[in-house]
Amino acid sequence: MTHDAPDIALPGAGLLGRDFFAETDDGRMLRCMTRGRGDDLVVLEAGLGVSGLSWGPVHDRIGAHARVVSYERAGYGASTPDAETRDIDRLTADLLTVIRAVPHRRLVLVGHSWGGAIVRRAAAALRAEGEGDVPAGLLLVDQSDENASLYFGGTFRFGVGMQRSLLPMLARLRMLAPVMGSLVDDLDEPLRAAVLQASTTVDAARETAEEYRHVVAGLTALREDPVDLGDTPITVLSGLTRPKHGARQRAELIAAHQVTAKQHPSVRFVGAAHSEHLIPFTEPQLVADEALALLGV
Repeated sequence: MTHDAPDIALPGAGLLGRDFFAETDDGRMLRCMTRGRGDDLVVLEAGLGVSGLSWGPVHDRIGAHARVVSYERAGYGASTPDAETRDIDRLTADLLTVIRAVPHRRLVLVGHSWGGAIVRRAAAALRAEGEGDVPAGLLLVDQSDENASLYFGGTFRFGVGMQRSLLPMLARLRMLAPVMGSLVDDLDEPLRAAVLQASTTVDAARETAEEYRHVVAGLTALREDPVDLGDTPITVLSGLTRPKHGARQRAELIAAHQVTAKQHPSVRFVGAAHSEHLIPFTEPQLVADEALALLGV
């Protein structure tokens, strides 16, 4: 079920086209943003800790050729916070709510970072239902990948614990936006300000902390029980630029993406030569082109 955007101030209202709300089975409202025409649909799933507004540059480019939707997960921006466990099953269910809210003929799912795991679970769920809504393709943009051992070590678990402790506190002190500011410097105003506004509230910080709590378990489940994607066309997009700090981790993640590409039929590995992790910000045209290619556009 969908609802028109209420007469309240929405962060970045209208920046990504028309705002509307998709209602979940338990009555929560997920703020969605759509642009473009036609019965082909591209749905964008953001990474952990950032509003779906962050897809702005990619969203604009896809919307010139096909219908595109991005959304804010529970607690981000104008979306209703969720009192339930925010594990990968819950996140997948919310994504399916958004998909079903927009009529379409063909579907492409695009997931960045942790969103890559979520869209894979959603695609597998759609295949299992056998309702004919099998995605025409998946684009995994520098995804969190269960083939990377870095997610299962003590350093990552320590970092997750720190994030869970610090994020809500920083939000309450109104310090989270300045801390996150440098991550979105590649976005132009007023989109940059809207992304920060929607991503750094106390509710958003709490939901981010709750999502962090389940990342390792979600990736463990994907590693131990891989999802069935059949022969769904998949493009794995990986940032190839090595940072000054974290070069070893970047190399490990690229290698994991290459392993993932070899594990499935109908997979293309594409390197983003000018990007590290934030490919939607630094090479939005590449992301848009790869998503549209899955539709044959």
